[in-house]
Amino acid sequence: MAAMRIPLTDHSPVADRDRRERLGITLDDLAARAGISPQELTSYEQAKSESDANPTVAMKVADALDAFESEIEDGSEEPEAHPT
Repeated sequence: MAAMRIPLTDHSPVADRDRRERLGITLDDLAARAGISPQELTSYEQAKSESDANPTVAMKVADALDAFESEIEDGSEEPEAHPT
């Protein structure tokens, strides 16, 4: 089953942080998958609103969360920080 991609308009720093936590993904693993530093991810997740967040980081986070969620739905034992 293909992962249901969340429309970008439904993204916000808080929603993405909540999604990461709900999926059980560590901050370091998401940052690695997104190709950003843990500090960039922390800064993004702490932004008060989407307009305060870096849009490039937001897109990378969204794509990485979608990839992790797809792996989880496909029955992978544990999501990989770096795809093989």
